[in-house]
Amino acid sequence: MKRIVIDGQIYAQRITGQYRYADEILMEMDKLIKKNEFEIVVPSYVNIDGKFKNFKVVKHGRMRGLLWTQTSLLWYLIKNHVISFNFCNITTLLKPGIAVVYDIGYKVLRDHYQNFYGKISSCWHRLNYFILAKQKLPVITISEFSKNQIIEYYKISSDRVIIAGCGWQHILRVKEDNEIFSKYPELKKGKYFFALGSLEERKNFKWIIDVAKRNPNDFFVIAGGSVKNSKEFLDFSGDNIIFTGYIADAQIKALMSNCKAFLFPSIFEGFGIPPLEALSLGVKVLSSNSSCMPEILEDSVAYFSPNNYNINFEDLLSKNTAIPGKVLDKYSWESSAKIILDVLRKL
Repeated sequence: MKRIVIDGQIYAQRITGQYRYADEILMEMDKLIKKNEFEIVVPSYVNIDGKFKNFKVVKHGRMRGLLWTQTSLLWYLIKNHVISFNFCNITTLLKPGIAVVYDIGYKVLRDHYQNFYGKISSCWHRLNYFILAKQKLPVITISEFSKNQIIEYYKISSDRVIIAGCGWQHILRVKEDNEIFSKYPELKKGKYFFALGSLEERKNFKWIIDVAKRNPNDFFVIAGGSVKNSKEFLDFSGDNIIFTGYIADAQIKALMSNCKAFLFPSIFEGFGIPPLEALSLGVKVLSSNSSCMPEILEDSVAYFSPNNYNINFEDLLSKNTAIPGKVLDKYSWESSAKIILDVLRKL
């Protein structure tokens, strides 16, 4: 087996969907591997001491962000004659390794990234997609939808693309922080719709803003962090809209657990963790019927077109949906960690 090291730059980042995937997979892998079987290399300023039992954690280099991966980690790979396993759609360009490509949105949705930062980010990610496609190592992705798009756009063989989906079990470990309701006293439990995601154009929060105007008697709560790569302006000033910004998991769980329904109007996803989180908490989910959502959620949710703004919420909420147990049983961090571990060991 070739020696493989994990790109641990994720631990210098704020938790979002991609970084959650990485963290949960690594925590499950740690339960399955032998002592020091794999290394996680992190920037020297990152402290994850005591987080892992079996991974060997190595601190190396003081660069930050993508520059660390392309310089400090690269030098570590060359010096030690090892291969990297990278999360978050990227690899070390001069010594490509195995990577998780969640989706190829920067390739498919190029018109979404038209500001300066968006164009740079789009070019950067497309370069990574191309280099990963041209090498011969496996590529990990998270859904059949993403796998098919990778094969279609980059003409690589199907057996090189391995699916290891997301999980939802992490939400059960989170303790609700109901102080969020003190901050927003106008919110009444069970009387509002909730949505969650970064403020990328593909998340389609403009749909919620428009629908809120058409449904003035309903309350809509949106939680999510801003992004640099979108030029879209979102006006959350409506009287029946609350935008919380980026909030902690404990506050997210409180809002999600107590909402009337969870809304997921996204027009493009590689997987979509939040709807599964909501289903695991017993919450009704109303999801767009775009991209991978029918594949992931099957008949456990009520679907709508993300281009239809004339939504009748009572009709959607009254639709019969399947008990979510079947869908939830399909996905776990443990099962995906086993798939990835099998790929790494086969090298």
